[in-house]
Amino acid sequence: MGNQEKFRDYIKNIFLKYSILTIVLIFLLYSFSLYFIFKVVVVKNNQEINHEISSLVQHEFATYENGLETLAQNHAIEQVFTDHSFLWEVNEELYEFRNEREFKANFALIDDKGTIITTSLYKENADHLSANYLIKELIDYRYEEDMIQRTFNPNVFKKGQSSSYFFAKPILADEKIQGYLLLFLEDLEKSLTHTSDLMVITDRFNYVIYSSDQKLLTNLGKLNQEYFTGNTASIDGNSYYVTSTSVSSKEIQVVSMTSMDTFNHSAWMGVFTFLGIASVVIMLIYLALPKIMQQSLRSFDALIDFIHKHESNQLSDKQRFEEFQIIQNEFSEKLEEIQSLIKANEAIAETKRKMEIKQLETQFNPHFAFNVLEMLRYEILFDPENASEIVVSFANILRYNIHYGSTTIPLETDIKYVQDYLKIQKARFNERFDFTLDVDKDVLDIEVPKLIIQPIIENSIKHCMEHTKHLKIAIMIKKKNDHIFMSVEDNGQGIEKEKLLQIKQMLLSGNNESEHYGLFHSHRVIQLLYGKNYGLSIASTYGKGTTVQVKISLKGELMHV
Repeated sequence: MGNQEKFRDYIKNIFLKYSILTIVLIFLLYSFSLYFIFKVVVVKNNQEINHEISSLVQHEFATYENGLETLAQNHAIEQVFTDHSFLWEVNEELYEFRNEREFKANFALIDDKGTIITTSLYKENADHLSANYLIKELIDYRYEEDMIQRTFNPNVFKKGQSSSYFFAKPILADEKIQGYLLLFLEDLEKSLTHTSDLMVITDRFNYVIYSSDQKLLTNLGKLNQEYFTGNTASIDGNSYYVTSTSVSSKEIQVVSMTSMDTFNHSAWMGVFTFLGIASVVIMLIYLALPKIMQQSLRSFDALIDFIHKHESNQLSDKQRFEEFQIIQNEFSEKLEEIQSLIKANEAIAETKRKMEIKQLETQFNPHFAFNVLEMLRYEILFDPENASEIVVSFANILRYNIHYGSTTIPLETDIKYVQDYLKIQKARFNERFDFTLDVDKDVLDIEVPKLIIQPIIENSIKHCMEHTKHLKIAIMIKKKNDHIFMSVEDNGQGIEKEKLLQIKQMLLSGNNESEHYGLFHSHRVIQLLYGKNYGLSIASTYGKGTTVQVKISLKGELMHV
């Protein structure tokens, strides 16, 4: 017992030593890898995207500011307010300026009364501009400042000319305002190409000029600051890293956001690193294990002695160590015993399954036979010829049910005997009963269980005829993909909801304590032959009728008997 106590202490100390060392080492490496990946994949990538877009915005806005200053001093533009002969030259200048820009803009030149002299806007949008508060504001307040820049309602212009920002410059002649030149930036979505998850450009008042996602805006068109905390943002449960840059003399803010999901992927990389390092440590421990085992052979030998008592007489030399060979032999022997038991159980289950299928196939409703014989008694007296046909059909059904050898037969063969059954029922009920039979020719050669739908038809007649003046049964057999669907639809009184639930539960449970033997037997045979994914399904509306559908496999899934 003293040696055993030392062994436990030794193992404990070794385990603690290696565990602590491994955890510390892996934690440091994992933390470093996460930090490095975050910096490279999230922060650096986001900053590069933001710098690229900020540089583009800075350049374009500066170009518009400088260009507008130049255009405001253009001789043709100054003169066109009083001499429209300069109109062609003005349009040429403005269109040339517009087409040279990365950020496209529509122009409008208005006089000091608000009348549009020329514009690149569509007529409908020009009319909207004339009626807009902006024109009235420019005329009323007589802005003479060097440059006007502000956001604009993007819903004013239609047909692809939407604008969220404009530049305006007064045109002066003799220190008197002749009019204004306005440049409306088109939707920047057409000009901005970026790989950031979310991108927003705002003015100094936080009004949005461009947004890659409208959910970032408030009802007033401002960037929703509630999403942001420092360099992070939380939007709809998703976390983003945020970089914000001021451009154009700090009038414009460019905000780029990269999803933290990217970082989560990086974290998984850290997990893989963790697993790799852990594997190395485990390997090292495994290599050191023999030395540990050499110092604890006394306990190990005791275990081997115990195993020897149950050793078989047949040993193999495949293992290097005798002790391991003993364990292998014992395990192999037990495994063979288990496999033998499994095979025996499978054989018993298969025999039971075959016996159940045969028992279900041989069941025949004695009430049907009694009713046919009762009908024959009257038909022989009143219509001997019809009675003869009924006898032939009834004999065919009996012969088919009792003596047909195979569990499955071609569908075409089964349909013939179903027709014999329907003829008998037609003769029995005469004008009170009609049926239709619609079968795809493609499925006539397919093997199906014997008399698979006859019990379903019999069930409909049994439960519907008493309450239905004229019973109609429609039988349809169709092929769909790799399955055959058979449906039996009647116009009977239908099934009440509670009873329908009981029937469905009966089919689902596999235990029948109801009077629906036909439905249960058909469903049970199909599941025994094809598996649990096949069988009967029932749909019924009380007062309107019932539809029973049979689903069987077309190929490859038959469990042969």
